[in-house]
Amino acid sequence: MKKLRRFIGPVIDTAASLAIYAILAIAVLVVIGQAKRYYDMGYGIFSQVAKDAPGTGVKVLVEVTEGMTASEVGKMLEENGIVESARIFVIQEKVSEYSGEIKPGTYTLSSEMTTETIMSILSGTVVTEEDAARAAGEAAADGQ
Repeated sequence: MKKLRRFIGPVIDTAASLAIYAILAIAVLVVIGQAKRYYDMGYGIFSQVAKDAPGTGVKVLVEVTEGMTASEVGKMLEENGIVESARIFVIQEKVSEYSGEIKPGTYTLSSEMTTETIMSILSGTVVTEEDAARAAGEAAADGQ
């Protein structure tokens, strides 16, 4: 019996140590995954990068109706392939100078536009496609 206890004791200690190391490794991986997720979200909010590169995007005609919230507009833009994430669009709208300024209307938007350009169009600040192209060009030049 004493021999069995001498054998089982180290086995249990080793198994417990391995279990603790496995739990620590999983915890580290979870923390790293969450950190990456939050970094990506922060980068998406504060960077002004269009969804698609120039010459590869799509143009879509969208209609903003009276009373639409930024969340509804963002969801519509995401569904039409104009922005990468409706959630990030809403946050960008809230922290921008265009917060609460989205106006009803029918707009031609492109996935090559930055969110800043899209919001300026939706707020009525940019009224023509040429203005939008110029604004997109200025934003691209600022980013380089």
